Amino acid sequence: MLRNIVLSIAALAAITTPIHAQAKSWFEVEVYVFERQTNSVEKWQENTAAAPNSKNVDLITPMISNDITGVALGLSGCTSTDWTSSEVDCQDPLVSANKTTFPSQVPFSIAAAEPQQAYLGDGPVLLAESQSEFAEIIQSVRRESNVRSLLHITWQQDMKSRNRAKPMRIFAGKDYSEEFEYSGNAITELQDDEFSSFDFNANFGSFGSLVSEPQTSPVWELDGNINIYLSHYLFIETNLALRQPIQKKVVQNEYYQYSTPTDADKVMSPFLQSIPMVQNRRVRSGEVHYFDHPNFGIVMQIRKMEQPSETRPASLSIDAAD
Repeated sequence: MLRNIVLSIAALAAITTPIHAQAKSWFEVEVYVFERQTNSVEKWQENTAAAPNSKNVDLITPMISNDITGVALGLSGCTSTDWTSSEVDCQDPLVSANKTTFPSQVPFSIAAAEPQQAYLGDGPVLLAESQSEFAEIIQSVRRESNVRSLLHITWQQDMKSRNRAKPMRIFAGKDYSEEFEYSGNAITELQDDEFSSFDFNANFGSFGSLVSEPQTSPVWELDGNINIYLSHYLFIETNLALRQPIQKKVVQNEYYQYSTPTDADKVMSPFLQSIPMVQNRRVRSGEVHYFDHPNFGIVMQIRKMEQPSETRPASLSIDAAD
C-alpha cells in the first residue's frame, strides 16, 4: 500500500533524463524515513550496527547537540587551598571538558532556521523546511496505520565520483545509550561492593571524574549513512540499521566461554537488535524513489537545482564559523 502511494505521487514528477558525468553536478536531496510498527517474520542476524565514521558528513549533530567544552574551559579550577577545605565550591573544568550533550530523541524534522543557498566551494548545505517538497508524501504515509515517522531532512550537495564521494550520516529516533551498549548488550549495574561504592570524585577530583564518568556516545534507534555518487548515472547506496529491543538467550556464567553451553544453561536477557538496510540503486534525477523494507522505509528524491555561481562572501563564512 505504501509503495503504491509513493509511486502514484512520483508519477506527478517531471520527465527525467540520465545524468552524464559532464552535466552540472549540484543537486538537491530530500530524505524521509519511517518505521513500520508491524510484526515481521524476517529473522535478522545479531549484527552490531557499523560504528560512525568521522569522515562522513554530519548535518544533524550541529542542529541538535550542545557543546559545553567552552563553558567548562571557562570555569575557575580548584586551587591547592580549595582542596583542603571541607566545602569545595569551585568548579573543576576537567570534569566537563570535551563534552557534547544530545537530546534523548532526535527531532523528526532537521532543517535550517531560514532558507539557505549553496556557494562554490561549499560542502553539503542543510536547507530549511520551506525548501522541502515532501509535505504531501509525508501526510499520505502518516495516514497509514502502524507507521511512525523518524526523520525528514533536505540538503544540497555537489555530486562526485564514488571514490571521492563522502557518505551522509543519518540517525534518528530514540537514544538507547542508558539501556544498551553500542554492541547491543544490555547495560548491567555494578554490584554494590566496596570498590563500586567508592567515590572517585570525592577522593581524586578531576582524575576521579574522568575515570568514573566517561562520556557515553548516543546509541540511536536509526543509524548509518546514505552515499550518493555520480558515475554516468546517479547512484544511491544505503547502509542503515534500525535498532529494536528484543529478548534473546545468553550465557551468564563465564565458565561456558571454554565449552559449548546448552539451552538449559542460557537465560533470556534484553538485547538491542540491529536490522540492516543495505542497498545500491541506480536512479534518475527528479524521480521519487522508495526503498522498501519489512521494518522501515525510505523515500528519496534527487532534484536538479540552480547551480552555484559565486563563492561564499567572507562575511558569511565568518558568521557561519561563529
